[in-house]
Amino acid sequence: MLWSSLLQVLVLLLAPTLVRSLDDFDEFDLEDIPDPTTRLLLAEHARASNASLQWGPYRSNLYLGIRPRGLPETFLSGLMWYNVDNYQGIQKTRHTCEQGDEMQGYGWDIYDTRDGGRQVIHDVAHNIDLYTEFVKDGGSWGLRVRGVPKSMDTRTAIVFYFGTEGIARSKLLNDFNLKGLMDDVQYGGYIGGLGNFKLTVTRGPESNRAPVNDHAIAISRPAERTHALSLAVDGSTVWRARDYYMKVMQEFVQKLQGVYPPEQLPSAAHLFNLNDAPDEGNLHFVQRNFVGKFQFDVLFEEEGGESMNSAKLTSLLDTAITSFDSRYAEVFSPIEPFDSPEYISFGKSLLSNLLGGIGYFHGSGLVDMSDSAYDDEEYEEFWLDRGAPNVVETEPSELFSAVPSRPFFPRGFYWDEGFHLVPIMKWDPDLALEIMKSWFNLADDEGWIAREQILGQEARSKVPHEFQTQFPTYANPPTLVLAISVFVDAVESYSVPEAFSAPVGDEMPQQFINFPESSPRNAHLHSPTLARAALKALYPSLRTHFNWFRRTQSADIRSWHTSDTPRPPSWTEGYRWRGRTPDHCLTSGLDDYPRARPPHPAEMHVDLMAWVGAMARAMIKVGKFTGAPETEITRYEKILAGVKGNLEEMHWNDVAEAYCDLGWDPETESRVHECHEGYLTLLPFMVGLIPAEKVGKVVRGLRDPDRLWSEFGIRSLSKRDAAFGLGENYWRGSIWINMNYMILSALRNYFKIPEVTEKDRDLIAETYKALRVNLVSNVYKQWEATGFAWEQYEQETGNPKGVKHFLGWTSLATVIMSMPEVLV
Repeated sequence: MLWSSLLQVLVLLLAPTLVRSLDDFDEFDLEDIPDPTTRLLLAEHARASNASLQWGPYRSNLYLGIRPRGLPETFLSGLMWYNVDNYQGIQKTRHTCEQGDEMQGYGWDIYDTRDGGRQVIHDVAHNIDLYTEFVKDGGSWGLRVRGVPKSMDTRTAIVFYFGTEGIARSKLLNDFNLKGLMDDVQYGGYIGGLGNFKLTVTRGPESNRAPVNDHAIAISRPAERTHALSLAVDGSTVWRARDYYMKVMQEFVQKLQGVYPPEQLPSAAHLFNLNDAPDEGNLHFVQRNFVGKFQFDVLFEEEGGESMNSAKLTSLLDTAITSFDSRYAEVFSPIEPFDSPEYISFGKSLLSNLLGGIGYFHGSGLVDMSDSAYDDEEYEEFWLDRGAPNVVETEPSELFSAVPSRPFFPRGFYWDEGFHLVPIMKWDPDLALEIMKSWFNLADDEGWIAREQILGQEARSKVPHEFQTQFPTYANPPTLVLAISVFVDAVESYSVPEAFSAPVGDEMPQQFINFPESSPRNAHLHSPTLARAALKALYPSLRTHFNWFRRTQSADIRSWHTSDTPRPPSWTEGYRWRGRTPDHCLTSGLDDYPRARPPHPAEMHVDLMAWVGAMARAMIKVGKFTGAPETEITRYEKILAGVKGNLEEMHWNDVAEAYCDLGWDPETESRVHECHEGYLTLLPFMVGLIPAEKVGKVVRGLRDPDRLWSEFGIRSLSKRDAAFGLGENYWRGSIWINMNYMILSALRNYFKIPEVTEKDRDLIAETYKALRVNLVSNVYKQWEATGFAWEQYEQETGNPKGVKHFLGWTSLATVIMSMPEVLV
């Protein structure tokens, strides 16, 4: 009684602060949770988790851009640089990550979302290696910028900026000097939701050197000083800081051209510098021009929070790196032949870049709300005339998510994110849950979640116009639901360390009374009570999304049954992707993978059927874990059984020995199998839905070098297929890491099934061992050669293809290295 009463008092005392910190981002309602112990657990966890995740390089599209999560329209910062050995360098000013930038690789060598780490940018065009080192302590953070040029005489311009908008204010605190500032540059300000802050840009060590020149411009604006400029701009355009900076430079150069002939202009290092004008404004630029090596710090301190200085930044960085190394060895433990220092460094880089690419996005999206957008595509040639669009800008929403590629896809993708969460969940299960909750908070009343999250003008600036609009009947492979199922597995299989096993009261571990800041990584694993409460709050969104998925992607299964076809095991389980065209099915995730031509409303898609089955199995697991009504569990079980039955009855083709799409034959006016062996036909195998007696047939197809097997991984499409390597050749033979990861996982699972014959089990073990080595060895080889992980790999040579710096699902190589070498 005493403990229960104390908990109730604590909840009442903490409620105003804890509920606010929880609701700011997670949209939970503590009042819906009657148990005071659980309510306190959730609230305390939200406080600790929000504190450790508050700040980060969450502008994923920039080489370095720090902002807070959960506080949109407040504070944005970024870094720009260019070479000033000549007048042309400014034309290649670095800011946003771009595919065409001349880089020999870039990214985080060491990075943890809660602690920070080190990024290295090998900028060939500007002749410099740039290091950005970021750490945080509570609401304060530090950024160190270091430059190591290839030549000690290389001249580099560095610009740090930050802007405030909405309920945020900022101003320069230094005394103004037309010639620039000799001391550290200091700003003060206020951020709504956080309070007052101080931001300092340090001078750096005495070893920093600046360009020297006796030109009148150089004398009036000495390069050895720090130069600051403040502009008053529309807060919604702060993200366009590079454009504002370039406009300032352009106007200054144009003014000088009227004064000096070209041959009398100052050097680039003195021409391209800020005219100090630290007036009242909300966009602040701080510039330093250096010769050779350089270093300076940016220190952000929250009033009343932890202090931050250069010495502390160094100490925190050392601790973050040591902690990361130790944790990586514990969590991933690479297994032969990938346990050498070279592969361990490779794995750390892949993981760090996935974590370092996590972004916070906020803004409106574009959705077609016309009647045609809601049609079921039930008429022939539906892709030719979809009617007049009615594109509506939605209310602003927010997302906390990893991204597939910082230079090319710096935004949230629904089906990519499920794969991203596999290594994230091993590293930081609570972070993975934060991301999953953020995604499902986006579901509308019907349960729809847009497959691409293009939120706000900054995000839209990276997307071609024709791909910006989303459609409320378009789905994507439901990997996020599967990820939540994996989270349940992690909770149920976790062994709580002895240090955390001493209970206080009901199921409440001692450490949750005063939740330590370091605990949020595994808090839900340590406390199943906390995990169950979190997923119980999420479950209604999952259920609604599952129902939307099945409803909008359903196929006309009843017309399948004729006098020439057997009665299907289930009258409900048949599915068809919406959004098809003759050449593409973008919604399936397999874009240009060959399917029936032309599309027809009577077709059924085997990969979609498999995804629904996997989704139903995940809902069973989550439903049981959260205590969902038995009637709902029974419904999911019935759906899963129907999917399995219909896969065998409707989609299996004995001749092809594969699970195939059903297309429409206009001559016979009946459905026919459309078989294109590859990832599509393998999906039922990948998600574990096929019977034991068919496993050997599927694996033999995998192992055939004339079909799917290559020295670098499993091909996306069989070499025997007529469409192999043709057209865009995107999913028509190339090797993709995410699908190969699914194949490896499936091989491990089928190996354990007693019904699989000994002969087939030997084949599975042999295939698994060779595939694991082939796959990782090639990704590593290309990373060494190019400095990048890639979107896909060429099936004959293993050479990289597509988007570079693709550290979304290609980071799964880190997980694969930690898988067992052999199956026993």
